[in-house]
Amino acid sequence: MMESTEKKTRLSQKFSNRISVIQITDTHIFDDGTSSFNDYDTSASLMRVINKIIESESDVDLILLTGDLVHEPTSASYQKLADHLSIITTPIFILPGNHDVPELMKYIMGLNGYGTGNIIKFDDWVIILLNTCVRGKNGGELSHAELSFLQRSLEVYEDTNTLIALHHPPVLINSSWMDAMSLTNAKYFLSLIDDHKQVRGIIWGHIHQEFEDSTTHAKLLGTPSTCLQFKPGSTEFIIDDKAPAYRKLILGNDGVISSNVIYISD
Repeated sequence: MMESTEKKTRLSQKFSNRISVIQITDTHIFDDGTSSFNDYDTSASLMRVINKIIESESDVDLILLTGDLVHEPTSASYQKLADHLSIITTPIFILPGNHDVPELMKYIMGLNGYGTGNIIKFDDWVIILLNTCVRGKNGGELSHAELSFLQRSLEVYEDTNTLIALHHPPVLINSSWMDAMSLTNAKYFLSLIDDHKQVRGIIWGHIHQEFEDSTTHAKLLGTPSTCLQFKPGSTEFIIDDKAPAYRKLILGNDGVISSNVIYISD
C-alpha cells in the first residue's frame, strides 16, 4: 500500500466569500486500441463533461479528479487523460482509485502539470486528498500512514473548515455488490472525523451514482461518473440509464457547503 507523502499547495480564489470546486470522477480512460467500458466510449463522455464545465462553470477555482482516472493503468492511458484535460485552465488535482496505480498516475499526470499533492489550502478552507488504494483489490483501505497523515492534518488545521476527498465510500450505499467494495476501516475513519468538527464535508467516487447523507457536522457526498452509471439499490452489477455527470460544490467562508450534481444531456 502506498505510503503518505505530505505535499501542500496554496491556491487563490476568485471570490473572497466562497470557493467553487468541481468534482469529476471515475473517468475510466483507455489507451488507444483497447476495448471500451461495456461498449461505452469513456473519452467521448469525458469530453462532453469537460466542454460543459468550460461553457458553464467560469467561476470555478479548483477541479478534483477522485479516482479511477483510467480503466487499465498504462502510461498511454494516463497521457491520453492528460491530453483530454489540457483544454482546461483551472487548477486540477488528482487522487487514485482502485483502477489506478498511484505511482504511475502521479508520475505521468505530474509531468503534465496536474496537482498530485494531498493538501490544498485556501484562505478559509483546507482540502485533504486521501489515497484508499489497496493493490490488487477493488475495495479500499486507509493505511496506517494515511490515517496518521489525516490525524496530523486535522490537528494542524483544527480551526479551518475542511473538505476531505477520497475514492472509496466510507458509508454503505444500500447496493450490496458495491458495499462489498467500500472502505474497510470506515468505522475508524468516521470516528476520527467525529472528533474534528471542522470537517464540513466528505466526497468520493467509485459508486457511479449520486449519494447524499450526513454526520452530525459533515455532508457525505458520492458522485456519479463521467461515463456510465450504476443502478442505485441493486444487488448486482446493473447499468443505469442516467447520463454522465459531475458535482459542483460551493464552500462558503462560514463553513456551509452547497452542492448539486449536473448531468450532461445529449
